[in-house]
Amino acid sequence: MKLHFVGIGGIGTSGLAQLCAHLGHKISGSNLGSNPVFERLQADGFTNLYDTHEAHNLPSDADLLIYSEAIPEQNPERERAKELGIRETSYFAYLGEISQNYKTIAVAGTHGKTTTTGLITAGFQACNFDATILVGSTLDLLEGRNFKAGNSDFLLVEACEYRENFKYLEPDVLLITNLEWDHADYYKSEADYKQAFKNLATKSKNVIYHRSEEAVRELLEDVNTNQLPIPAQSPNSWLGILNIWGEANQQNATLALALGHFLKLNLETFKTGLSQYKGAGRRQEFLGDKKFGNKTIKVYDDYGHHPTEIKATIEAFKSQHPKAKIALFYEPHQYSRTAQFFSEFAEAFKHADHCALFPIYEARDTAEDKASVSLEDFIADNPKLKKFSTIDEANVLARSLNDGDLLLFMGAGKISQFAHKFMTS
Repeated sequence: MKLHFVGIGGIGTSGLAQLCAHLGHKISGSNLGSNPVFERLQADGFTNLYDTHEAHNLPSDADLLIYSEAIPEQNPERERAKELGIRETSYFAYLGEISQNYKTIAVAGTHGKTTTTGLITAGFQACNFDATILVGSTLDLLEGRNFKAGNSDFLLVEACEYRENFKYLEPDVLLITNLEWDHADYYKSEADYKQAFKNLATKSKNVIYHRSEEAVRELLEDVNTNQLPIPAQSPNSWLGILNIWGEANQQNATLALALGHFLKLNLETFKTGLSQYKGAGRRQEFLGDKKFGNKTIKVYDDYGHHPTEIKATIEAFKSQHPKAKIALFYEPHQYSRTAQFFSEFAEAFKHADHCALFPIYEARDTAEDKASVSLEDFIADNPKLKKFSTIDEANVLARSLNDGDLLLFMGAGKISQFAHKFMTS
């Protein structure tokens, strides 16, 4: 078939496009501007890619238009598809269609999905378990890609809970990392959020989870599926083995290993794979050293945008750099999330030794959402907080750090692009 992807530069959409190409479909696509993922597709030989959204980008003989979550119905290519009578479907819906041809392993949960998927990928590679893999980030072990074509009937994917997008999946194996209310712009209550996961678990043949995760355990109490709870691990279980930091990542590794056990893979070989995993793009990603006179600070980039993720990441850095001060340069993601978890964010910021806030990233926010919270509200709560929005301001704040300190850029909006510009300023 001829498939046209709108938003092909998205991390999920690009992976699906690569999978469809692997399955023999002819691919075209567009993105609003270029980005590293878009450029990687071009480097890998994808043609008929466009960095603008225009009606004429859509081939008139396309069989299907697949759009990413960010693409509105008014997009000119989607409007052109309606005129031509070309079927449209979302990335998540089409992933669900394709997954019906595989034994699907889905990684779900509020936190740690990408890291857990990356760890499983590392274990699979060590064991020569040839699954097709879609990851929510780029991995060094996939040569900087977010996709691996496999020749077995297994498909490993991340299961995104936003808008209950994972409802299109019917996993053979579901892994749930943890459960904590998020996406308050869609799920109006914690009960709604948990119900979405319950719906997914009910459709899954097997569910692997941590017995110590009370919220997950309670969720599954009356779910009639094969449940495989794994015991809590000692905090030192993975010391000297993993190359990623923090107790949360040790729990992710334990979950990955449990999947290896379920699939009857050699666990020692699987562990060797886990030990070789060095992280994913924007997950505790080291950008390099930045010098200010005779001082050198280490700069990192991370995707976390929930209070729990902020605290866990800072604690992970402190465990590895006990003598260093941690500076958090954070971009709040969505006014709705920021307002909903205001007190939790305010508490999380206190875990850093220094903290500065980037302007709130607006995504799917209403006028009411935007009026509900501001950076000034956080500063009123904690006068030690600073604000920044320019490279010069970031440099002034960074110069106040001491030699050997760490600077962590964190958030899900524009902050990563800003961090890379900061490194070259």
